[in-house]
Amino acid sequence: MSEVLQLNIRLDANGVAAPAQRAAWQCSELITFFLNVAASADLSKQPEPPAAGINYKFSSPEMTSAERHDLYENWLLGKGFHELARGVHETLEEAVLYLEMFKYRPGQTTVADFQAHVAQVRARAGRLPFPALLAEVKDGMTSPMVFDDDFTSFQKVRNCLEHRAGIVGPPDVDATGRLVLTLPRLKALYVLRDEEIEIGAGSVIDRYEHPEMTEIYVKRDTRVRSYALGERVRFNAPEFHEIAFACHLFASDLATKLPVMPWKAATGPS
Repeated sequence: MSEVLQLNIRLDANGVAAPAQRAAWQCSELITFFLNVAASADLSKQPEPPAAGINYKFSSPEMTSAERHDLYENWLLGKGFHELARGVHETLEEAVLYLEMFKYRPGQTTVADFQAHVAQVRARAGRLPFPALLAEVKDGMTSPMVFDDDFTSFQKVRNCLEHRAGIVGPPDVDATGRLVLTLPRLKALYVLRDEEIEIGAGSVIDRYEHPEMTEIYVKRDTRVRSYALGERVRFNAPEFHEIAFACHLFASDLATKLPVMPWKAATGPS
């Protein structure tokens, strides 16, 4: 008779958040680098490919430096949004597996059957479109997530960048005729005479000029960006960094709202 052992499953919410958080820092770093390179490069003519054997040259339309910069910028931003969305999707897939393992009660099983069950859950989650995947995860949360509408707007901007070269078209706009992106951010501020004053990068606060200002606060805020029909969607490096950080916040929020089961040490074979 084969030995029967107890299977202990440890669930790590940080592991669920990891794909989106990894995508956030990678995309922010890469997009910042390449946007800065494009801004300082000579884009008045098509770059020459490196010479190696037979040199193939593609014919491209005549473009000004500004037009070529727009082309490069849109490609980079489209790639950045695609990778951020992929990271968020992977985090939601991990959340589906986490929730399945949380309620997993197989009785006696084999390692092969358990691994097959995990593979089946992963495969099903990987095939789900973003709205269905998000809805399934929300059903298992301990409290509502706060980024639902934000990521609907994120997907709309991504579709515009990928399918319409960043030019806002009819499929992108809402009832007001605009494409609206709303994403969370952290806002540093101080209060002066009951008014919130945001502290920007490099700001200098004179405490002698404003002695009544006693504390600096950091709070969650929402940044709203709006684009008209026919307008080009564009972001500079700091703006894209803020968007990547919103994906990081989404993953952190999700991880804190996954159910937690008190862990018990193994007591031996069962």
